[in-house]
Amino acid sequence: MSFFDFFFPEQAQASHLRNIAETQSLRAHQDGQNRFREERERRWESSRSQDLERRVEELENDLGQAGLIIESLLQLLEEKGVLKRDEVAKRAIEVDLADGVRDGKLTSPTDAAHSRPFLPHRKWDEAK
Repeated sequence: MSFFDFFFPEQAQASHLRNIAETQSLRAHQDGQNRFREERERRWESSRSQDLERRVEELENDLGQAGLIIESLLQLLEEKGVLKRDEVAKRAIEVDLADGVRDGKLTSPTDAAHSRPFLPHRKWDEAK
């Protein structure tokens, strides 16, 4: 107990209560800021996730359209006797090997060392 507390107990008690109230107010303010920050981060992550989902959907659509066009071109070229699918399959393998990595895709020289094999769902030599 301090000298002040001993001789002025009412003022000391008021001072202690004021300190407690200020501490609680500061904690409440900090808690509010933390909740605000967490909510902002949650919303940002949600927005980012939605943006990524939208971009993946767009890429899937683009890939589907590209596949449709490529298949249409292959069918037309085959129907007109310009080339056969096995010729396309052989050329695809040659082009694939030209980058130094047989992975079923074009690989840049910097990525060639780290490339994982691409496993296509459709074989080039399959006839439709």
